Amino acid sequence: MQRFAVWLENVPAHCDAFRSIVSELKKRVNMEPVRITYREQEQGDYRLFLFQSTSTEEYNAETIEWARAFVSLAVAEWILRVKEPEVLEEIAADLLAAEALEEEWPLILPYVQRICQDQQEGDTDLLHATARKAAVYRKVFAYLEEERELNVLGFVRFRLQDHWNELFELVETGLDDYLEDKQYQEFVELLRYYIAAQETKQEVVHVVPSVDKPFLLYDKHGTRLRLDQLDAIFSIGEQNSREEDYLVSALVTLAPERIVMHLAQDRPALLQTVRSIFDGKVMSCHSCPLCLAGRRALDGHKPTPL
Repeated sequence: MQRFAVWLENVPAHCDAFRSIVSELKKRVNMEPVRITYREQEQGDYRLFLFQSTSTEEYNAETIEWARAFVSLAVAEWILRVKEPEVLEEIAADLLAAEALEEEWPLILPYVQRICQDQQEGDTDLLHATARKAAVYRKVFAYLEEERELNVLGFVRFRLQDHWNELFELVETGLDDYLEDKQYQEFVELLRYYIAAQETKQEVVHVVPSVDKPFLLYDKHGTRLRLDQLDAIFSIGEQNSREEDYLVSALVTLAPERIVMHLAQDRPALLQTVRSIFDGKVMSCHSCPLCLAGRRALDGHKPTPL
């Protein structure tokens, strides 16, 4: 027989969540021949959960640890499901106050969640293994090797500092990603406004991938468009320049009425970037002579006229 005691703050929502987790674990985890039961006691500001395990067979090296593993998993799941969101909001409140972004937290939160990668939205699968959950589980499991009682509040405060430091870094990264995205969207809107006010210089510009340059550009007659000044600028900082930067700069300079992206299926992110800036001016092509020259192999599709 083994016994473990878990102390939780006597907060109804916290205790309800822990009961739910324990109940779900008991339904989903087959621990035969070990049987785990628990009872509760109210102890002032705390709620005491008393776990007890019995076995219909003699304990062995494996089953002797099942009760400790069960309690550790329940506590780890509770910390990530209940306590972590509270700590995350506390961390975020401090960071957002410094940036005057408190009202934008609902927009920033998805960036943090995407980085954490703990659970898909709405996923409450107790057995969904993640590195972060596993790290908390191991700490609880190790603690219960020496101790039979666990004050969750104290454990969270004093034994999980590495976990909260990691969470702080994740929130910082999520905030940085959000601000970068926001600045990019503002830049795109500014570019779109500028492009809308431009006078058209080319009826159509064909964008074709190239081996030795970011892209080759052609007009409606198939004549190569040369932007020597732009090429020179990007050659100077070649290592730091992105294809998107080169192409967008070139297209803004050429001010076309229509843009045809050839072999764009090979660069879906780039196509999306150009479309987001030039809106309805962009179309894609994958089987015209320019595409075939770039691919250097026939693909069986009917060629699209220039």
